Amino acid sequence: MAGRKSTQALENYVGLQASPLSEELPPGYKMTELGPLPEEWQVVRLGEVTKLTKGQKPPELLKTYISGSLPYLTADYFRTRITKEWVPKEHLPHLPLCSPEDVVLIWDGSKAGQVFTGLEGVLASTMVRVDPEKELRRDYLFFFLTTQFDTLNTQTTGSTIPHVNKDLFRNLLAPLPPLPEQRAIADVLRTVQRAKEATERVIAALRELKKSLMSYLFTYGPVPVDQADQVALKETQIGPVPEEWEVVRLGEVVTLISDAVQPSHIAVERYVGLEHIEPGSIRIRKWGYPSEVRSLKITFRAGDVLYGKLRPYLDKAALAEWEGICSTDILVLRAQKGLEPEFLAYLAHTPIFLEYATATMTGVNHPRTSWKALQQLQITLPPLSEQRAIAEILRAVDRKIEAEEARQRALEALFRTLLHDLMTARLRLPPAFIARFAEDAP
Repeated sequence: MAGRKSTQALENYVGLQASPLSEELPPGYKMTELGPLPEEWQVVRLGEVTKLTKGQKPPELLKTYISGSLPYLTADYFRTRITKEWVPKEHLPHLPLCSPEDVVLIWDGSKAGQVFTGLEGVLASTMVRVDPEKELRRDYLFFFLTTQFDTLNTQTTGSTIPHVNKDLFRNLLAPLPPLPEQRAIADVLRTVQRAKEATERVIAALRELKKSLMSYLFTYGPVPVDQADQVALKETQIGPVPEEWEVVRLGEVVTLISDAVQPSHIAVERYVGLEHIEPGSIRIRKWGYPSEVRSLKITFRAGDVLYGKLRPYLDKAALAEWEGICSTDILVLRAQKGLEPEFLAYLAHTPIFLEYATATMTGVNHPRTSWKALQQLQITLPPLSEQRAIAEILRAVDRKIEAEEARQRALEALFRTLLHDLMTARLRLPPAFIARFAEDAP
């Protein structure tokens, strides 16, 4: 039933109309402290409809799990979702616990006001469990609190450790629809949220696939995995490589471009700094403008590889698709005959390249590698046809990642819009859809 509701909610969203919140109230609306709201909605203070249970430190903690123990939920856990300490079961009856259905708020620290659900364990003293009372649902409460982070986080009290202002929290005004509409709103928001989380998992899986593919392709070439044992290998100074491949130094097939210019003296439209290059990606999707920078910059043209020499462990290397200028913290690498530029760009993201660049860093506060060091790196050089095939395979994975990232951004934008508009009743779910949640009420 939940799946049918979720699908229907998203389909109905397309046809929803915003309520005209002008000086003249639309039919069925009333003026409240929060602005125009439906006549059947209430406005309540959080202190009237919630109960706060603050966490506390257990008398004993374990470094490893034993049967029946629960995780100790500190701020670190909320950031990493990795359990570092466990609470023995004999202490559990006397401690504040939370279950996956509960709403948990960070009360103290820099993230005060951030809200979570879906957790199970013992709450640290920096957390509170927010339990709804009266006609308020937990899932609706969770989504409402996500809209209040800025208010709670910017108006904290305490000079040493900031914490949520309790009076502010208790006096926050919340719109309260009837229970069926609360259920319907939460269901639609949860559907979009789950779709976004599923997309994030797909992106993570694709990135892991790309890593595995790069390791395989730069070892055996563009051959099916089940045929890898048929690839004839030869021993080289860097280990076994396919017989047709060469081993060369980077400086033998790549030229460093170091043409420096003043930004005001060159007619190009784009400037690329390290901040514009995304780690692990060979595409440049952001850039600045020459008018925004002053000191000497390096020119580049389409087909050049821009490699970030500052903190090379950040894994920044991209293939230019147009001409421009770039920061002097970027090495402009130009592939010579026999080396495909796109292959070079992917090569710069391989573990062997990354490890070598990191090992050759100098400097403490601003560690950099150099062309003098990089040009000595020994690399494998397949025939051009295989270089192109390898680049084509990796490009296909990149395109899939980019498509999923675009979907993720669209879902995030949809979620933010829905969260605001449904919570303020600028958008109303269809009455027939809301009625289904009244039918399923426990």
